[in-house]
Amino acid sequence: MHWNDDQGINPYQKLSEYERATRVDRMIRDVGRYLPAVFDAKYVDSLFEIKTVLVKNEGDDGRPILFEKHPELPGCYSVLGGKIDNIYDVLEKLETESFSSY
Repeated sequence: MHWNDDQGINPYQKLSEYERATRVDRMIRDVGRYLPAVFDAKYVDSLFEIKTVLVKNEGDDGRPILFEKHPELPGCYSVLGGKIDNIYDVLEKLETESFSSY
């Protein structure tokens, strides 16, 4: 499911109306190639969450960092990152930005 973030759209309302069909069988087969013990796992429930992605990455699993510097507010940045390891890239980018402002 996807939508563009427009004014007045409540993403959690959209999520609550989602059919929530599980794909656990596909995930178990995929993981089982590397961890065969997962084939003995018992399915209990699926978790569904909202993931924000850039429009250009709607068709793939790419989740690059959106990093914007606010020219009117020195030292203020907006960061949108979709993966937990993005923090390392953000720290590197901030370090680069701090050196370029001297």
